[in-house]
Amino acid sequence: MKKLIPLFLLYIFLVITFSSTTFQGDERDYLNYAIHLSQGNSPETLWWGPGYPIILLIVVFLRLPLIIAKMLNACFLFGALLYFNKTLCLYVPEKSALLGTYLLGLYPPFMRNVHLLLTESFVFLLVCGFTFHFCKLYKCSKVSWPTMLLASVYLGYLALTKVLFGYVILTGLLCSFFMYIWNRDNRHRKTVCIYFFALIVCIPYLLCTFYLTGNLFYWGTSGGMSLYWISTPNKNELGDWFSATEVQERPELISHRDFFDQISNYSEIEKDRAFKEQAIYNIVHHPTKYFNNWIANIGRLLFSYPFSYTQQKITTYFYLFPNMFIFVLLTFSVYPGVYCRKIIPYEIGALLFLVLISFGGTSLLSAYDRQFRPLVPILMFWLAWVYFYILKIEICRITNLSEV
Repeated sequence: MKKLIPLFLLYIFLVITFSSTTFQGDERDYLNYAIHLSQGNSPETLWWGPGYPIILLIVVFLRLPLIIAKMLNACFLFGALLYFNKTLCLYVPEKSALLGTYLLGLYPPFMRNVHLLLTESFVFLLVCGFTFHFCKLYKCSKVSWPTMLLASVYLGYLALTKVLFGYVILTGLLCSFFMYIWNRDNRHRKTVCIYFFALIVCIPYLLCTFYLTGNLFYWGTSGGMSLYWISTPNKNELGDWFSATEVQERPELISHRDFFDQISNYSEIEKDRAFKEQAIYNIVHHPTKYFNNWIANIGRLLFSYPFSYTQQKITTYFYLFPNMFIFVLLTFSVYPGVYCRKIIPYEIGALLFLVLISFGGTSLLSAYDRQFRPLVPILMFWLAWVYFYILKIEICRITNLSEV
């Protein structure tokens, strides 16, 4: 723990240095959500999950300065790194684990939002906490119920914070269940239990959404609009997301105004339904354009590029440079991973499958690099394992070219 203190001090420095008294992005909305919950009301909007606003209730009830809430982000990141380090120590020597932890802790996109009231730092903690307890469960010869329940709580609360993971949990549960039916492997049974208990964690929220919407297994209203934008058939658009305000103000988006005006008086639930219906129509009638938008969307997830009607920015390198290394190393790990698949621990394979589900599902909706970040700790964990157990990189000292 002491060896990671410099990272914690760095995060504190970033919070103090870059915090502002004005709200940026979704900060005000998350805080208003928390204030609404503190008054004993049901969620005012289903655009976001309640996970992060529930955490902000501490700040609301105690009337703490917002800088304290932002300091929590530094604690979340540091706690996540402690979990990540403990996970690596289950598989690799302590020095290698420390190196891998520092590489993750200095990952630039993680530090970009540490000074904002946004979900990223908290999600990082949830992912790393889930990964550790998930792996620890399979390291034990006997079933450890506390470890299993902790893994489920972290995963379930992740879905309450990033609602897309609700669908990831359901998909993982079904796949694990069918795998268990297929070969009766007790390891699959453990995974089924984790996904099942994670859904149990989410039941109160799902009952709330059912009461408000009348729809079963309804997670939020943001998906319809995201699906609408990635399905856009317009030639000069690449499937990235725009707000209703931008549609009214930007001349490039004039072709969308009639539809947005048509649904302007709809309720939040009705708008979500209308967006989905229009998106399905666009996909059915313009499948090639949707495929092109999907390819561009993968680029935005990995490299924060390309965007429609946007000039190229030097800040793109902030995401492109570190993610380029992750992408290249992942690419090089595919063949040795497949070739040596029999020695890959079950839990690591299960985590990679979860990443595949998450990334695949996210790529189908208009997304940004912030939707890719929750997967980075698991991918870094995989790379650490592969490059320690399977691959070995050496620098050869050649004194004579004839030796080549």
